[in-house]
Amino acid sequence: MKINNRQLFWMIMMLEIGINLLISMTATILYAKQDAWISYVLAGGAGLVITYVASKLSSRYPRQTLIEYSVTILGKWGGKLIVIPFILQWFWVISLILRDEFLFIRLSVLYKTPAWVVIGTMLGVVIYTVYHGGIEAIGRVSELWGPILMIILALTFALTINNLNAPMLLPVYADTGPGPIMQGALAPVSLLGESVLLMMLFPFVEHPGKGTRKAVLLGVALSSVMLLFGVLWVIMTFGPAVSGRLQFPFFEMVKLVYLMEFIQNMDIFVMAVWLVCIFVKLSIYMFITSYGVAQWTGKTGSWKKISLIVAAVSFILTMLVIILNPPAGLLLKGVWIRYVLPVNMIGIPLFLWLVSAVKANFHTDIRR
Repeated sequence: MKINNRQLFWMIMMLEIGINLLISMTATILYAKQDAWISYVLAGGAGLVITYVASKLSSRYPRQTLIEYSVTILGKWGGKLIVIPFILQWFWVISLILRDEFLFIRLSVLYKTPAWVVIGTMLGVVIYTVYHGGIEAIGRVSELWGPILMIILALTFALTINNLNAPMLLPVYADTGPGPIMQGALAPVSLLGESVLLMMLFPFVEHPGKGTRKAVLLGVALSSVMLLFGVLWVIMTFGPAVSGRLQFPFFEMVKLVYLMEFIQNMDIFVMAVWLVCIFVKLSIYMFITSYGVAQWTGKTGSWKKISLIVAAVSFILTMLVIILNPPAGLLLKGVWIRYVLPVNMIGIPLFLWLVSAVKANFHTDIRR
């Protein structure tokens, strides 16, 4: 199973843009108000730093996944223990993505469709792709749909220019200050930080190296730019007060597209592309969870069989999340930002990188 750098670039783009456009804007605008775009600039920079650390770490072990080189760096027990938070995160993210997909579809089109039908259908498509095509199929889908996503987003921005009101962005900084702006940046940076998934994808690239690092960094950079345009457009369309109360402000903005009495209902196209982004993201998570659990248990050759177990567990977890219905804001702030961002996206990759560098220097000194 191999993908190329171009496919990895599009995978990162679709991983970052799809869910970010929908769920991170409201939290950011609530804190930073009309200065939310500054929060996104800061989030983009922080996301690039997180990506750089993860890519440099993986570059030291280009033929190993996170599960493998953690053992190489820390030993068998230390390596297996330190990746447990990642495995838990992967299961948790799959269930939350499926929950958000269900809520979005129920709100938009299928009002009375049972949750298990929506969840089961998406999981069925994802597990079929992962089981039969693996990472190669995901890479090809991303390479095909990524440019289409960018074209539709470009058309969306172009067709909503008439609805923009630039004074909505004023005053800059005066009403907020550094605290709310920094706090508003936490939601988007925690989602841009999902680029650390490359630590599991790196060895599946045909020729992993500097080109791979550039592809991933470029993917995060362009995703940050598109998200920046997205939040600017939303604020200039609705203003910070209204935007902060909308559940899916970008999708609501697209509904306002109306040009020359025949160009309208653009939200149908955005919904279709968003569902493809969700499919790609779920497939990536399903693949790395299945492969990672297989490596962690020492049964790498049986990763496809394990993927069926992962799918079943994910379905049960998703139904529990839907039944319990915890507030999305609580999950984002109380778990994702408080624990996943500092531990899984910053702390563990940085710790592994530093230990790896120290060990490499130590061995070099011994040889001398």
